[in-house]
Amino acid sequence: MAETRDQDGRISSRELVAVGSSLLLLLFLIKIYGVARYSLTTTTALLAATPVQVALGTVTIYAYYILPAIALGTIWFAIRYRARIQPALWPLILIVAAVTALASPYSYLRRCLAVVLTALCVELVIRHFRHRWARSSDERLIKRGHTLTGWQGLSVVYLGAAALAFQFMNSLDAPWVSAQAFLVNGTAVTSTQDLGDGVNDLQVRPESRFIGYPIAETEEWLTVLHADTRYVMRIPQSAVDTRLTCHNEFDQLAGDQPLVEKLKGHTYSSPNLDCRKVLEYLGRKQPGQPLPTWD
Repeated sequence: MAETRDQDGRISSRELVAVGSSLLLLLFLIKIYGVARYSLTTTTALLAATPVQVALGTVTIYAYYILPAIALGTIWFAIRYRARIQPALWPLILIVAAVTALASPYSYLRRCLAVVLTALCVELVIRHFRHRWARSSDERLIKRGHTLTGWQGLSVVYLGAAALAFQFMNSLDAPWVSAQAFLVNGTAVTSTQDLGDGVNDLQVRPESRFIGYPIAETEEWLTVLHADTRYVMRIPQSAVDTRLTCHNEFDQLAGDQPLVEKLKGHTYSSPNLDCRKVLEYLGRKQPGQPLPTWD
């Protein structure tokens, strides 16, 4: 028999999975909409070009926040529900918490730790009022105390969700793929209008060097989203002279060393240079010639 809602009004596991799937789909659509700079035409083009990469790519670019959230969340709920956890599961819980914490970037781990400390303060406030109202003779205060009992232990969920939602909206226009600096033989159209004048007039802008995000790729064609104009370009593979992966400071999250490297005393050095420097470097290269030596 199909699983239905419980008699006490609780949501069944099937309903929870359906709601979660719908929410994830909505978040991915919002992400594409933000990357397209709120253009439905570009949104449709991105969705048609790369429907599968969106999910994995979106999760990957937020790994800086997801890893520490998993580490600290695992510890929080393990302590919160320690009475229900079987002894055989504790080694697995400790391994998950340790590995994700060590792999978490140090600066992002500190931000998530600040959320946990704030949640602890909220928990102390909830506990104070719950005990205070439980000793009261007023039935309304007693009911409020019972309500606070249901909230106890979940403050980290709501605060963490709010922090992740803020970060998601703050980086809504950050694409889910790595930026690259392109040098093409001849020129490619990177925009068809001047976005600054607010007038929908044709103004084609060709460029031979630009920063873009490779959205889809075949043996013959390459689909690129221009980093500045968010214009979707289809470029023949034969026209691409050089493409170098770089870090776009305007869109992508800043990198940092994981905790394990911090404990070892190593310094962090990103393997990808700022895209502006790479683009400047490609200005010294002649199409068809080898890459010049960097001075």
